[in-house]
Amino acid sequence: MHGTLSQPDSPKPVPPSRLPLTLRLALRELRGGLAGFRVFIACIALGVAAISGVTSIAASLSGGLGREGRRILGGDITYSLINREATPAERAVLDGQAPVSEVASLRAMAVAGDGSAALVELKAVDRSYPAVGAAETDPPAPVQTLIAERNGLYGAVADPALLTRLGLKVGDRVTLGGFPIEIRAALVSEPDRIGSGIGFGPRLLVSLSALRATGLVQPGSLNRFTYRLQLPQADDARLSAVNAAVQKALPEAGFEMRSRDNADPRFAKGIERFTQFLT
Repeated sequence: MHGTLSQPDSPKPVPPSRLPLTLRLALRELRGGLAGFRVFIACIALGVAAISGVTSIAASLSGGLGREGRRILGGDITYSLINREATPAERAVLDGQAPVSEVASLRAMAVAGDGSAALVELKAVDRSYPAVGAAETDPPAPVQTLIAERNGLYGAVADPALLTRLGLKVGDRVTLGGFPIEIRAALVSEPDRIGSGIGFGPRLLVSLSALRATGLVQPGSLNRFTYRLQLPQADDARLSAVNAAVQKALPEAGFEMRSRDNADPRFAKGIERFTQFLT
């Protein structure tokens, strides 16, 4: 007589009354609260999407800043000095590394013929400006032609806001430190505008020779001289080597250095704060 194997009894479901209180409450919430759970999942998805979007925008801004670093700076490496120009010895060291263009900036009062005046962001450039990019003027003309000396009178390119504020037009004159300057065009755009930071007045673009003729550069005046080194084909290692050579030769010069891979630290810091705030 063959025996039969007995099948194990299947576990019987535990009556709800015997479940722990927390599990009973969870089951009750699941039976009646699935709609609310779907809303919760939707909120989580929306939050993740928002954070991803903010991060993507910040990455795009940072990437754009890196790609346009050379145009923003007007060069590949810049060295700035406040309240003084580079000495001949310091300039010789910079010139020995790469072609250099010089830009000076300061605030000044532009006075029109009728006596009205306005604070301007004065920018003085050398013969190589703009070394990177292009400046647009109205009427169109090379910047060097517009700001050159003609018949003993230097020219300037003015922000349209300055023309409106003082009621001027192309061909009129303003004085800087009592020195007459002829406005020969309106400034539509300048390639290195972002690198100049926030201005407190409209732009007035002149030559370095005109700036020196005004007498505004003197002890106690708040000005900045920037020297832009042009190394368009150099890689990051070459830029680092050039900067190391300058720092070694001029350890006490007090230069503020920026390179094309970090063209505007203030803007980069603003992007970081923007990302943290929105996140």
